[in-house]
Amino acid sequence: MVSKVPHRHFLKLSEAIHDRLRTLRPPCWKEQIEKYPWLYGALGDPGADVMFVCENPSLSALRAIRESPWDGPPDFDTQWTGNPSNRRDTRFRKVLCDLGLKDGAIWEPGGWRCYITNAIKQAAIVGEWGDTPWHEKLRAARLWSEILQTEFDAVRPATVFCIGGNAHWMVKWLQRNAGVDVPGPIRRIWHYSAYRSDEEVERQMRRGIAPYL
Repeated sequence: MVSKVPHRHFLKLSEAIHDRLRTLRPPCWKEQIEKYPWLYGALGDPGADVMFVCENPSLSALRAIRESPWDGPPDFDTQWTGNPSNRRDTRFRKVLCDLGLKDGAIWEPGGWRCYITNAIKQAAIVGEWGDTPWHEKLRAARLWSEILQTEFDAVRPATVFCIGGNAHWMVKWLQRNAGVDVPGPIRRIWHYSAYRSDEEVERQMRRGIAPYL
């Protein structure tokens, strides 16, 4: 099954992200642009009522992806499929399918009834990013906040779910300190990579999302 050509919203978003990467020149910025052209920085339906905000892309996961789960080279819908050797990366899509926020099978492209993005668009190795001081993470979030704002303005979601504590704190901080205007209420949910059983994480994610759909 072949993914459709990305909506023009994502094409413009990708251009804006690449321009910002060339300006900021964070670690591995050239690798992100040159080796992962399918990384558009967001995924889903730009007209959806539900928006999910994660923290930033995982460079480790990007490096591990050799093909899409539906065979063939990685493409637009390969985003948020994660490291194929890490079963925790299957949880997010499973929960979205369970709640009707994605049609079709977990690893099937398309069928999105939500919008997914990152507060920070530059990819980083998870371990190294985890050791980064919080004030530096907030500085990076502020540098990327203009692009996140364009997404809020374009999508205008009724509800924003932040995946994990870091993303939630970042978005709330950007509201208070960078003038980011979030159109809907912000709700924190469990991160799909939490170190608990698949059943527990998926249950907690569904519990955090379902009442607000």
